[in-house]
Amino acid sequence: MKKTIALMSMLLSLSAMAADYSCSGTEPFWDLKIEGNTVTFNEFMADETTTKEEIISRVDAQGLAPDFAFVVETKNAKATIVTGECNDGMSDNIYEKHIMYTTGNSVLYGCCNEITK
Repeated sequence: MKKTIALMSMLLSLSAMAADYSCSGTEPFWDLKIEGNTVTFNEFMADETTTKEEIISRVDAQGLAPDFAFVVETKNAKATIVTGECNDGMSDNIYEKHIMYTTGNSVLYGCCNEITK
């Protein structure tokens, strides 16, 4: 029980410090939001699918500034986000980060921007 409380406290403090992100990709079209302690993933196929999961782990790359490169994991997926200019290949939009999103047998690539509040 003490370990569970400590883990929850750590996750809450991480989410309070970490920025929120809006990400998307093409071919197939999808979007993902990392907000607080949750990841919401939408896949836009013939039947739109939305999944919302709680973040169980968030790790920043060692030796780099927080949010420069990090991994967020849920029970069923992992998002690796790295700072660097990104283009979605279908618009003239330039994004500030790249994302590799892995779920099941799928690996999706896309771009992200910080959600400004």
